[in-house]
Amino acid sequence: MSNAPNNVVDDSLAGKTILAALRAWQTDLSWKAARELLAARRVAVNGTTCQDEARRLNAGDIVGVSDMSRPKAPRHEAICIRFLDEHLVVVEKPAGMLTERPAAEAGLRKSGAPQTPSLDELLPRVIDEYSGRRLRHEERLIFIVHRLDRDASGLLVAARTPEARDRLMQQFAARTPSRVYWAVVSGRVEAQTIRTHFVRDRGDGKRGSIEHQPESPTTDLRGTQLAITHVKPLASRRGRTLLECRLETGRTNQIRIHLAELGHPILGDVKYGPLGDGQPPTRLALHAIELEFAHPLTGETLRFQSECPREMPLP
Repeated sequence: MSNAPNNVVDDSLAGKTILAALRAWQTDLSWKAARELLAARRVAVNGTTCQDEARRLNAGDIVGVSDMSRPKAPRHEAICIRFLDEHLVVVEKPAGMLTERPAAEAGLRKSGAPQTPSLDELLPRVIDEYSGRRLRHEERLIFIVHRLDRDASGLLVAARTPEARDRLMQQFAARTPSRVYWAVVSGRVEAQTIRTHFVRDRGDGKRGSIEHQPESPTTDLRGTQLAITHVKPLASRRGRTLLECRLETGRTNQIRIHLAELGHPILGDVKYGPLGDGQPPTRLALHAIELEFAHPLTGETLRFQSECPREMPLP
């Protein structure tokens, strides 16, 4: 099982638990052995370590089993605060950490099963330590106003009051904040603007562009989401290109989908990239390197830049 390629969940396994799927793919695997694979952090779903035996799978999920234990999930010490006041907090999120705990994921987890901590759950403790005092109950509120993919890293702003949340969400809805990412892909990519319309299911359970579905009419855009990404190459060497990706819209997995549909998936993207027998890179090569927005209460322009992580596979 450890040397098997990644497995794609089909309709016959959709809704089944990860344990059931592992045993379906390898019929001689016992329930005990399947649980041991999970406990040893050798199983990943869509590139993220899974230790919850009650995790139910969706069609299109990608399940991989590694030869060795995968790295432990980032802890609160890996979160870096870049700005903090009573209204908001700007942080650098590490790769491998959820931005916000989905209600569905919490509901699927058995009581007591290992759970990867999310940014919104850890931030109150991080703010406690940063400020040097124990926050009062009302000060521990965290409101997520935009997200980074679990396997991406970089800059993110969260609100600490309902008023700040509402005003920040208005900015993101109006597309006024500036968000710049660095991504590393295989091959050479020219500067361009990618403009497509997303649907929730492109036919395999994943998001995608209606323009890349040959059997679907491209004129009926009802129920789609406009997605615009501006791409510029920064360096190309050794068969790889470092891209600056500037978001005009902020759809789920937008950069990953656009680059994959362009024929240049981000390195380490096990969800939208090609499947293979080899072990994936240690992380998704996507980092939110620049963030600019107006302070929700004062109107002051706040601009932050991040360093590219050392583990990013630069060209």
